Amino acid sequence: MALTAARREEILRGLKGTARFHGAYQYPKQCYSFADLAEKQVVEMPPVNNHPYRIYIFTAKNQQQGCPVHINIHGGGWINPHQINDELFSAWLADAVKGIVVDVDYTLSDEGPWPAAFEQCCAVGRYVYEQCSSWGGDPNRISIGGYSAGGNLAMCVALKAVQTGDFPLCLVVNGYGPVDLATTPQEKAQAAGVEWMMPPERDRLFTELYLDGDFSLAVNPYVSPAFASDGLLARMPRTLICTAGNCSFRFEDEALGARMAALGVEVTMRRFPGAEHGFIPHFMEGWEDGADLIARRIREAGLS
Repeated sequence: MALTAARREEILRGLKGTARFHGAYQYPKQCYSFADLAEKQVVEMPPVNNHPYRIYIFTAKNQQQGCPVHINIHGGGWINPHQINDELFSAWLADAVKGIVVDVDYTLSDEGPWPAAFEQCCAVGRYVYEQCSSWGGDPNRISIGGYSAGGNLAMCVALKAVQTGDFPLCLVVNGYGPVDLATTPQEKAQAAGVEWMMPPERDRLFTELYLDGDFSLAVNPYVSPAFASDGLLARMPRTLICTAGNCSFRFEDEALGARMAALGVEVTMRRFPGAEHGFIPHFMEGWEDGADLIARRIREAGLS
């Protein structure tokens, strides 16, 4: 049953200060110069389930022929909008890999709950595969990644691509994204004694809004990758999992990574002990180390 209007408003009040956050952060001054590293193109994508959305294509000024093409998915609990830092980070990353980054401005959960954003990101994957060669990219070097809610979406899209074969991916990057939306935070493994990055009740509100109140959807692997079958997980591309020491999602991310590795997937996991949730694309302390690792994996993926 869909959320009532009253319950929706109650959730949005509970997420006040997060929902529709329009970017009051002051990023390091040098980060604003990243915009000069790439050419930006805006593409209005065909609506998915009547939800319009757009992508931003960042082509590095130092682009090399046969370059990697990376799909970037922003975070924010599926409710925070695309922000200036997403563009700055995409331009930086395009320059770092001497290629192209496609940044997805997906429909937010208060306008279109699951599967709107998920299906839009899948459509972007198909679009990138179709256009890659004409952009000077290598279709064998398409990767996808995201942070927080975007990390969840990246993993879900990679699982779907494995199942359908619609487009190949050489790498998926999960930056501290939740992978188990079904289990309540207090019941998750290793929850006891964890200092939560936000109250667990607030954490649950993001999921409730994303699923339009239907928690039965949370066991779908395209909502919670932790519920994917071994057979599907074993076919995943090379995977990079970045977790933060001060992020309560670190346990479920690392558990899924270990499971994938045991199934034969090439998995790299690194925990950044002193880092906060959101540190990489928000240019917080330690972001350079995380971003450099991601850029290195993107450059390497698909070459062998």
